[in-house]
Amino acid sequence: MKELKELAGEMTPARLPDDLWGAGRRLRRRRRLGYAVAAVLVLVLAVTLPEWAAHRRAAIVPADRPGAVPSRVELPHLWQAKVGQWPAGPPGPAALVFFTSKTRYLEGTGVVVGAEGAYRLIYQRIGEGDGLLTPDGRYYVGPGLRLLDLTTGKQRQLSGEPIWGQPLAFSPDGRELLIGVSNDDHVITYGTDNVPDNDPAKPDDLVAVDLRTGAKRYVAVGRFNSYTAAAWSPDGARIAVEGSIGYADNGRRLSVMDARTGAPEWTIDSSARDRELAGRAAWTPDGGLLAMLAFEGCADPCEPERMTDRRWRLELADANTGNIVTRPVPIEGLPDEVVGWRGGDAVLTYSASRTDPEHRTLVALRPDGAVDTLVDTPPGVSNLEVPEDLLRAGSFGRTPPEPSIWAAPAWAYLLVAAPFLVLLWIVRRRRQRRV
Repeated sequence: MKELKELAGEMTPARLPDDLWGAGRRLRRRRRLGYAVAAVLVLVLAVTLPEWAAHRRAAIVPADRPGAVPSRVELPHLWQAKVGQWPAGPPGPAALVFFTSKTRYLEGTGVVVGAEGAYRLIYQRIGEGDGLLTPDGRYYVGPGLRLLDLTTGKQRQLSGEPIWGQPLAFSPDGRELLIGVSNDDHVITYGTDNVPDNDPAKPDDLVAVDLRTGAKRYVAVGRFNSYTAAAWSPDGARIAVEGSIGYADNGRRLSVMDARTGAPEWTIDSSARDRELAGRAAWTPDGGLLAMLAFEGCADPCEPERMTDRRWRLELADANTGNIVTRPVPIEGLPDEVVGWRGGDAVLTYSASRTDPEHRTLVALRPDGAVDTLVDTPPGVSNLEVPEDLLRAGSFGRTPPEPSIWAAPAWAYLLVAAPFLVLLWIVRRRRQRRV
């Protein structure tokens, strides 16, 4: 033992820094900070990688697979990401799009429900109308012919310049889109009832736009003040169109014309407003009949409270003459538009209550007037869009997906992380003061 003590006394003493204790504390803080950063990275990867993988799958899943349309949708979270917004990404081909003002924008907003169940938002400018889904569900066509790719989140202008008008209907092969192009002055003019009307001296044009090239093809010029509805026949040879005519839009015109030349086969003009073309899917699947929505009750101009007393019905007209040829089907609620067919039943957007047009669902109307709900919605949904391919295939009844709380933009993650970062900074400062 004595020898060991003598040997230890001859050894050079270890050099220790003056602030050994402080250096140890700093090392421990750095380690804790590193652990915290690693934990945050693991958490971010855990919540984003499954979403990213789902988006990759959604981009290659065909939109026409059976059961792609959910039986119910829910309102999105206030922090729900927009289509293509990082890190949530795009939703993939749409199973449907619905429109509601119950989002963080407090205005009409499109909500995409992807084929794999992902929810994403489509921002709409104030006063902007609803767009259409292409038949395969991949693109959303917005006003001005802005094409939003739901599989990538990228948006592009279809034609060289925006074409302002009302998107009406796609051709059966999905290659062309009918648009009623407005030629009115930019200054609003009013009719005798103080309602804005269209200048009959500047009628609108009916244009077919090629979705691949953006090329325009004029179908009809100078026949309507404006176009309110259009439907392409199943064989693509004819188009049924409806719109306003005359001073202050006091007349209505229904016409069936050649889809290539625009030559009219027959035309019916009327001053009555109690019957209208049922929508973009007004042609029955065999092409022999046209669906019409008609009502009994107060016609325009009409007080809002009296409009709810209207009693609606679905009628079928001979596509070669326009004459009503079948018994009417009563509709108890408030119909909006026929968007497809399920066998002999019309599929339409519909409000069960005539006093609540902001709660639309998708239903199939039976010949006796009973309805089968295909897509149920919460209150506040003003419109729905389902890809035509899914409507033709009858792909309904999928288990309702829930909007993911993790499908959020980066700023939402920062808002959640900010209080924890501030708390970490405060704790660190207090510990530094104790040293």
